[in-house]
Amino acid sequence: MPVTRRTRLKAVKSPATRAKKAAVSSTSRETRASSKALVVAEKTTNANSPASVSLPATGSSSRGRRALSAGTVSKQSTPRASRSTPSGSARSTSSKRKAEPGNENVEASPSRTPKRRRTTIAEDELQARAKRLKEAEKDLRLRQAEVKKREAAANKKHKTLDQTEQTLSREHGDVLERRRTLIVKTRALDAQMKTLQLQQKTLDARERSLNRQAERQSAAGMSLNGTLNPARALDMLEEHYTCSLCYETMACPYTLTAGQCGHSFCALCLMQWCFAAVHRGCGYWHDSLECPLCRAELPYASDVTPRSVFSFPFTPNRLADGMIKTLVAVVKDAKPDDAPTAGQGACPTAGAGVGTGEDKSIDPSAVSDRLALWREGGAMYNDWVERDTRGRKEITRLATGWSTFQAEDFIEFKDRLTEAA
Repeated sequence: MPVTRRTRLKAVKSPATRAKKAAVSSTSRETRASSKALVVAEKTTNANSPASVSLPATGSSSRGRRALSAGTVSKQSTPRASRSTPSGSARSTSSKRKAEPGNENVEASPSRTPKRRRTTIAEDELQARAKRLKEAEKDLRLRQAEVKKREAAANKKHKTLDQTEQTLSREHGDVLERRRTLIVKTRALDAQMKTLQLQQKTLDARERSLNRQAERQSAAGMSLNGTLNPARALDMLEEHYTCSLCYETMACPYTLTAGQCGHSFCALCLMQWCFAAVHRGCGYWHDSLECPLCRAELPYASDVTPRSVFSFPFTPNRLADGMIKTLVAVVKDAKPDDAPTAGQGACPTAGAGVGTGEDKSIDPSAVSDRLALWREGGAMYNDWVERDTRGRKEITRLATGWSTFQAEDFIEFKDRLTEAA
C-alpha cells in the first residue's frame, strides 16, 4: 500500500502516534533538564578546582588565555556531550523514523488494527447487552401487565368479599333480631301454656262436676219419662233449651269457653257464627271473637301450628244435651190422647215462668198439632235430628284437626258450613 499524505495525516492523528509524540517530548524535556543540571555542576567544579585559580598568575596574553580557557571548556564539555548522546541519538532516531515514509506506515498499522478489533468487540458486546436489555424490558412489561391483572382480580375479589361481609353482617343482625323476637315469643308462649294448663285443670274439674250432674239428671229424666206429660216436656224444651242464634231447640249444645261466659248454643250454629269472621284472604280471624249474648272475649286462635288443644274455643254441654235428649224422647213417644182437653186444666206454655204459679188456658188442638210435629217422622223432630247429627260430625272434625289446621283448611271448613246453611 503506497504511503500518501492522507495516510500520513491519519497516522499522525491516530491515538498511538499522539501518545508516542507525548512520550518523546517528555523524554526531551527530561534530557534538557539533566543537561542544565550537568552544566551547573561543571561550573561549580571548575570554580573550585586549582586550574581555574592559577590562570591569572601565568601572565600570558589575552589570546593565550582565551585558547586555554577554550581548551579547558572543551575538555570539560566532553562528558556533557557523551552524556547527552543518548538523548541526541534518540532524537535523531525518532527524526529519522519520522523522515522515512515507510516507517510511518509501519508504526501506524500495528496500533490501528487492535483498536478496530477492540471497537468491533465492544460494539458487539454493546449490541448484545442492548438486545438482552430489550428482552429484559419486554419480559418486565409482560410481568407488569400480569401483575396489574392479578392486582385487578385481587381488588375485585376484595370488593366482592367486602360486599359479602356486609351482607353477612346484615344477615347476622337480622338473625340476632329474629332470635331475640323468638325468645320473647317463646317466653310469652310459655306463660300462655302455664295459663292454659291452669285453665285445663279448672275445665277438667268442671267437666267432672258436669258429668256427675248429667248422670244424676239422666237418672231423674228416666224416672220422669214415665210420669212427665209430653206437653209439659215440649214447653220445657221451648222455654229452657232454645238456641239464641237459630231460635230452635238446641241440637248438640256446646258452650263457649270464655272465663265469664258459659252460654250454650247449637254446635252447628256456633260454628257458623264463629267461621263467619274468618277472612278469606289469610284464612284466619283478624280480631278476637265475643259471645253473641254477653260479649265476653274468647281466646284468640293463633296462626302458629301445632296449636294447643286447650285453645279450642268450644266445650260440650253434656248436662243440657242429656236433658234435651230426654225431653225429645218424651215428646217423640207422645200419643194423640196425651194432649190435654179443654177442661183438664192448663200447663205452662212457652214464655211462662217456671214455678211462678201462673196457669194459662190452652187450646188442645194447638197442643196436639205441636206434638204431632215432634213425633217420630215429624218435621220438627227430623230437623232436630239432622242438626244434631251434622253438628256432632262437624264439631268432632274441627276438634280433631284444630291443632294442625292451616289457613286453607279453615277456609274449606267455612265453605262447607256456608253450603250447609
